[in-house]
Amino acid sequence: MANTSKRTQQSMSGNGADGAVQQPGTGAWAHMARQQLVWAADTMAMLFRAGESIQQAQLHMAQRGALLSQQAAENLRNADTPLELASIQANLLAYEYQEAMRYFQELMLAGAKATTATASARAQPREETVAANAADATAQVVEAAMNAAAPMAQAWQQMFTMPNRAAAAHH
Repeated sequence: MANTSKRTQQSMSGNGADGAVQQPGTGAWAHMARQQLVWAADTMAMLFRAGESIQQAQLHMAQRGALLSQQAAENLRNADTPLELASIQANLLAYEYQEAMRYFQELMLAGAKATTATASARAQPREETVAANAADATAQVVEAAMNAAAPMAQAWQQMFTMPNRAAAAHH
C-alpha cells in the first residue's frame, strides 16, 4: 500500500498540484507562446481574407467574361459580312484586354490590402501610416496604368468599327 500511495501522490502532483507554484521563467515562456499563437492565428485570418479577395476578383472576371462572350456570340449570330465578323472579334479582343487589365488591378489591390493588413498587424503607429501610404501608392499606380491603357483599347476598337459605319453610310 505504501507503493500505491506514493504513485497516487506522484500522479496528483503531476496533474496540477504543482500548477499553483510556477517554475521561474514559465510565465514569460507562456506569454511568448501565447503571442506566437496569436500571431499565427492573425496571419491565417489575414491569408484567408486575402484569398477571399483574390477569389472575388476571379469571380468578377469570370462574370464579366461570360457576359462579354455572350454578347459577342449574339452579335456574331446577327453579323452579315466578314467585315462585321472581324469587327466583332476585334471588339471582343479589346474588351478582353480591358478586362484582363481590370482583373490584374483587382489582384494588385487585393495584394496591397493583404500587405497593408500584415504591416498594420506588426507595425507601430508610424509604420501603419507608411504601410497605408504604400497601399495607396500601389492603387494609384494601378489606376494610372488602367487609365493609360484605356485610350489604346479605344483606338483599337475604333480602328475596326469605323469601316462598319462608313460601309453602312454607303448602303
